Amino acid sequence: MFCCVFSLLLASICSARTVQNKPADPLIPTGIPNPGSKSPGRRIMHPAFENAGKVPGLEVWRIENFEPVNYPKNNYGKFFTGDSFIVLNTQKLKNGQLLWDAHFWLGSETSQDEAGAAAILTVQLDDLLNGGPVQHREVQDHESQLFLSYFKNGIRYEQGGVGTGFKHVETNAQGEKRLFQVKGKRNVRVRQVNLSVSSMNKGDCFILDAGNTIYVYVGSQSKRIEKLKAISAANQIRDQDHNGRARVEVIDDYTSEIDKENFFQVLGSGSPSEVPDESTAEEDAAFEKSDENSVTLYKVSDQSGKLKVDSVASKPLRQEMLDTKDCFILDTGSGIYVWVGRGATQQEKSQAMSKAQEFLTLKKYPAWTNVQRIVEGAESAPFKQYFATWRDSGMSHTRLIRSALGYDTDDSDVEFSDDIIENLKKSGGKAIGFMPDQGQETIVKIIQFTSQEEGGDVSHREVTSMVNNLLLGFASYVIQYNYKSKDQEGTVLYVWEGESAHKNTKKAAFKYAVVLADDINAIVVRSPQGHEPRHFVKMFKGKLISSYTGAPIKPQLFRVLGTDASDVRANEVPCDSSSLASDDVFVLVKTGDRKIYYWAGLGASAFEKSMAKERFADYWKDFESEHIEEGAEPDDFWEDLNGEGIYDRSIGAPRAPILEPRLFHFRMVGQHNNKIIFEEVPAFEQGDLDHEDVMMLDGGDEIYVWIGENTTPEEQYGVTRMVKEYIKKNAAQRTYDTVSVVRLLQSHEPKSFKRLFPEWDDDYWKTLSTYDDVKKQIEEANNELDDNEVA
Repeated sequence: MFCCVFSLLLASICSARTVQNKPADPLIPTGIPNPGSKSPGRRIMHPAFENAGKVPGLEVWRIENFEPVNYPKNNYGKFFTGDSFIVLNTQKLKNGQLLWDAHFWLGSETSQDEAGAAAILTVQLDDLLNGGPVQHREVQDHESQLFLSYFKNGIRYEQGGVGTGFKHVETNAQGEKRLFQVKGKRNVRVRQVNLSVSSMNKGDCFILDAGNTIYVYVGSQSKRIEKLKAISAANQIRDQDHNGRARVEVIDDYTSEIDKENFFQVLGSGSPSEVPDESTAEEDAAFEKSDENSVTLYKVSDQSGKLKVDSVASKPLRQEMLDTKDCFILDTGSGIYVWVGRGATQQEKSQAMSKAQEFLTLKKYPAWTNVQRIVEGAESAPFKQYFATWRDSGMSHTRLIRSALGYDTDDSDVEFSDDIIENLKKSGGKAIGFMPDQGQETIVKIIQFTSQEEGGDVSHREVTSMVNNLLLGFASYVIQYNYKSKDQEGTVLYVWEGESAHKNTKKAAFKYAVVLADDINAIVVRSPQGHEPRHFVKMFKGKLISSYTGAPIKPQLFRVLGTDASDVRANEVPCDSSSLASDDVFVLVKTGDRKIYYWAGLGASAFEKSMAKERFADYWKDFESEHIEEGAEPDDFWEDLNGEGIYDRSIGAPRAPILEPRLFHFRMVGQHNNKIIFEEVPAFEQGDLDHEDVMMLDGGDEIYVWIGENTTPEEQYGVTRMVKEYIKKNAAQRTYDTVSVVRLLQSHEPKSFKRLFPEWDDDYWKTLSTYDDVKKQIEEANNELDDNEVA
């Protein structure tokens, strides 16, 4: 029903047209004033927004009688279930540009009228900032991680609201006690629950507000960061609701039995033994994705004279499907994006969000389904991951490009042309950001793993000499390399997985590398055949060949790629014409005729043409060779390729998008840890890496898995399972067999990982406050309060 209200209200304020002959809807309330408007069809900016978005920081407005009212800063983070709010976050980039995220938040008991007013006023705020903000619709208990990240002490839900007659908690009140559950780690929700031991569990922390004393009950199975967040939330309740004049008492495993009994007496029920075990229920903040097959793109256009919403395509989606003259709705099944083209009409811009809202009712989605509005040129990584191709305009992702080309991270003035970026994406190797050095050192050791059959015994041997730098597709390899840059040294263990290697062979190689890595503090990188990281390729100094079988005992087809002499490589592909591509160079080895064809597609680079024969001629000695161009092939060229068939004839087409890195927190839940939850950490920084957990940094072609020092063995060795589950649920157009996985140990991170963070301090974890430090601070605050009361 809210969708209908929202549509009507938004149309009234954002469209110059008057809707005629529209039948009355008995579900739509009437008489709602047009916020900030003095006459029909006229938009006037509300004075509460006069200085909005001019300086970096957070601004909050509470909707009171359909008007935005500035919310006191000391109440930030406290929301009322019967209200609606508007939250604006302003960021300032290094170049001085301001970026905005505008959220309208809807309490679980807010009226439809107030919810509609919040949505409309957010549009006004957007107009004030010239359509620049990304708009987000937030619903209580289902807020986005970005929204939660603004409130470092978490968000707290208070019962009541403006229109409910709710009275604010009086300072030092001795009235009704309240029990809160603290959920989440980095981004915390503080929910009021029933005042009973049955509401508690050993895996979470709880806050009992009893007036002059605020108790923090620390679950015996909770982790350090959860304990610290609970204490921070209790401090905020003390300061917001009790003017700083309340004691905070921590009840944990070290508390005396008398104090524990006192807690449950104040609570009114229970004892420590009656607290239920850790909850295994999946949190609302869990990273969930519906079946990506349901992803659909719709166009919102008034070109026909009437605003229409038409389906454009389902996956795979391409960037060129988005037309700058229109607006589009991307329905992912688990969330909705509204994309606003720069050249869209005012009606399209103003109505697109309304049309997206209607999807909630039309498709029977939950009312809390996330709806987000973004503008052309400011697309986020979560949005772009739904597109198989993407070409960014201007200079972006320079941190990755600098790393791939060997520039230091401080070279901020270095810029790269679109041609350089596209060439890197096409031929420079995968995982171009993972460059601990430039591959200039010598490989230390190579160990080959093979098995005769799936599930059979795996044997391994050290390879003392490699003929023609050849890696065999039926085997897996562990390759040890000691990297060395101007300010860092370390070890990388690559696990190269042949395309036809048995699963038990791949598993044995990876396990061997992990055990060795933990012993010597090395980085482990999983590298699937044909999708090798740029650094891996450069280790072989431009002479790498990967083959299914090795010696040319039957016809073979190789794809040759490279951008310079150090990254040239040839990878065997199925010997069929469908493997060809007009953008590349291929080498066909005809064993029966003892002949080699160097085939150059129409879009192949001159460099790759020249390197094909120079680098790989020794592999096929005494074979006759011939260079041919696409479209001028002799008849016998197609004989071993099953005839001339259909293949990729595109030239210079956009590649898969280079996505901005995204950080996720891993958690295993369930009685047998059989379920994995991924929680995204927006606007991440080094402090978000928790030494009690496994964290994952998604860089697109590469996925970094960071292992905290205090993680459990099961978490440490469950990397493969975690990444497989993440990729399965993630919308990006990729599979586990195309992604490099980089396993890192805390305090042994390479520079290429550190530079993905805004700042990095190698001594950071040495200076962290401990749980005992925070408890001591609480004790000192209580003593100071007691002294003031005596005075």
